[in-house]
Parts: sequence; C-alpha cells; structure tokens
Amino acid sequence: MAEQGAFFSVWAQNSSYWLVVEGPHASQLTGFAPAHRKTDVVALKTDANWREAWVKHTAKLGNMLGGGAGHRAAVLATESMPSLPDMMEAMRPFSEMNAIAANVWLIEAINHGQLDCYMQRVMDRRGKQVGYEAFARMEGADGGVIGGGAIMQAAHALRIEYQLDRLLHKQAIETFVGSDLEGYIFINFLTGFIHRPEVYLDGLSQAVSRTHVRSSAVVLDVPLGDYAKDMPKLKSIAQFCRSRGFSLALDDVSTSDGLAALLTEIRPAFVKLDAKFDKGLNPARANALLHEIVQVSHASGVMVLAEGVENAAQHTMYVNAEVDMFQGYLFGAPERFPRVDEDGKRSASSSA
Repeated sequence: MAEQGAFFSVWAQNSSYWLVVEGPHASQLTGFAPAHRKTDVVALKTDANWREAWVKHTAKLGNMLGGGAGHRAAVLATESMPSLPDMMEAMRPFSEMNAIAANVWLIEAINHGQLDCYMQRVMDRRGKQVGYEAFARMEGADGGVIGGGAIMQAAHALRIEYQLDRLLHKQAIETFVGSDLEGYIFINFLTGFIHRPEVYLDGLSQAVSRTHVRSSAVVLDVPLGDYAKDMPKLKSIAQFCRSRGFSLALDDVSTSDGLAALLTEIRPAFVKLDAKFDKGLNPARANALLHEIVQVSHASGVMVLAEGVENAAQHTMYVNAEVDMFQGYLFGAPERFPRVDEDGKRSASSSA
C-alpha cells in the first residue's frame, strides 16, 4: 500500500538519534556520557536503529528501582547533541520510554508493508454470505500472525492510534474492492478519537469515493459502551454516516434497557450483540434477554447480528431467537485477501 511506506513517526527516522536519561542513577549507565555538564543527565549518540542501543545500554537501569522509577528519558532524532532545553522538553518517564522502545517494531513493520487487512465472513439465516468484517493483522518475524489487539496496544504505546486507524480504514476498503467482495463491510474505529467525524473519517470517505463502493454497504461499528453517556457525540457520528450514505451498527449491545429510545434517536441499520452478553446469567435469563433485544431491534426496523458464533448450539440459540446475521469461527476464521492500492497494484492473498 502506497501510504504505508510514508507512515511518519518521530521514532523511525533515517537519522542519528540521541538517547538521554535523567536521574540519580543515570551516571551508572555504560556508554553514556554527562550532558551539558549535568551530573544527573547523560546522553548517548546512536544510528537510526536506536532501539537496539536502548535495550543494550538501559537494561541495568530498567532492572533497578522498580523499572527505572525516579528517572526520565528522551530519544531525539538529530545529528548533533540536543540543547539542554530540548532534552528537558522531550523528557518522559523512563517506563514510558521503555514501552515506546518495545513497540517500535510496529512502525517498522508498517513501513515494510506488513500490515494487512483480514476479512471474516458474515452469514444470514439462510446460510448465505452477506458481508465481511475487517480486522487488522500483521505477519510476525516468526511467520505467525499478530492480532489486532497486539497491534492496537503497540499503537497506544507509540501514540499513533489516530494515524493507524485512518490507514486501516482505507486499507479495509481497498481490500474489499481488490478482492471483488460483495455485501456489507463492517469497519471498526477508535471512537475515543472522534471529535469531528468529517475529519477523522475523511480518509475512509475518500477511499469509498475513489473505489466506487456502494456507500450503504460500508458499516461503521460504534461500541455502545463508549458513547452510552455521550449522546451528542453518538448523534454526531450517526448524522455523519447519514450525510455520507454510510450505515451504522451499534456494537457490543448487551441489554434491552433503554434500547428502544436509543434506536429511535440514532437510527442504526444494525445492532451487534455483545459476544459475552450472557456472561454470569442463567440460561433461562440469558435466552429471555436475547429475545428482548431482538424484539426491540426488529420493532425499530433494525437487524441483529450475533458475533463470536463458534458452535452449532450457539447458532441454533440465535436462530431460534430470530437473530438475522451471524459471524464467528463456525463459519470461518478471518482470511487475508488481496487489495488494490492507490496505484492500482494488487497484493498477494493467503488464508489465515
């Protein structure tokens, strides 16, 4: 994907770097030298692969005092030693810098084109395939597949969730189009970053427009828990979806309480059941709750999708409750499909 090669991060520049540590035990670090005549501030110059030098030279401090407590650190991309004010401005807790060093692999992997979009099938009551949900995946150094949870955890440590999410939106559409897939495409996004939907989802809108995907086939999954107490923001997302012709799904629904009013206010196309909605409930209560959610949804003209369907017994339970659509390993694992990037190039495909 063309954009992957240009993924910018201060932690992955083709530049020399300076590692700086401040604290009472900083002088004990091997390879570092006092900076700007400060006895408690030391610095070390490295090449672009600063992470290797960080791990090698700071392990001692990381094992002291509860992981470097009481110390701060900075990593700056520059040829000459940074000024003391620049060092101080860039300082952050040592543990935070350690976490960044441990997760720089994500940026390197993205820039090497290793970020992929996998698709998991969505089925209807007739057993017909009616769409896909997009998931972030990445091939690890050992040939294994790194899941979306680990990817987003690394993005959080690096504070690049916003940039990565926008990249994944575009990649999901390109994968959907490049593989000639049909039906709906369900797309997750980091709802906590949405202040202006028209800005945050601009890349998605452009990808849909460029690839001529039917707008109503694009379904944005909004986790209900993130916005249950922020109705104005939820309404702004819903309004944006309607303005672009996108569909909306309320995700992780686990109760019928207040659901009827919410569906009237938001008017989503789908309700997606929380895969653990019945946790801690006896079977009779869980089944009654399931029927309540489905009945309320259908009364508002909203379809219900059950996620995490892994066996025939679960599927039968949902079918009996009049659930409309199903997704889970019973119907297949997420698969890797080819995509078409902005230059019209098609990637290779393989199965998960």
